[in-house]
Amino acid sequence: MILAIKGGQFHKINSPAQAMEIIQNDNHPLVRTWMVKDAIAKHRKLFGWKLIEEKK
Repeated sequence: MILAIKGGQFHKINSPAQAMEIIQNDNHPLVRTWMVKDAIAKHRKLFGWKLIEEKK
């Protein structure tokens, strides 16, 4: 599960593709799945979104 957090918005997501869709809908249409995976791996924010991967 991936948590996407920005400001007051909070999303629980099952895949990087879903995270990409949320960020694209936030006026960033050029985001790609590899960018989401890279941001999670390097513990960085992506266009203001903090992406945290939770292990089950």
